Amino acid sequence: MQIPAIEISHADRLLACRQQIEEAVHQMIFGEKQVEFSPAEIAMAIADIADDYILTLAKQNRATH
Repeated sequence: MQIPAIEISHADRLLACRQQIEEAVHQMIFGEKQVEFSPAEIAMAIADIADDYILTLAKQNRATH
């Protein structure tokens, strides 16, 4: 049985991406512009949007294989 190759840089890229966008996400969650929504509601909406995007990518990837 052949063991699949592990992409070593993957975790580093994810961490680098998170570090670059984390402040912007915190501003969206805790910023004063969305006073009618709680930080938890905003965080859940961001997660839901991200989940929809990931599902769209998965569907596109499946269609190309």
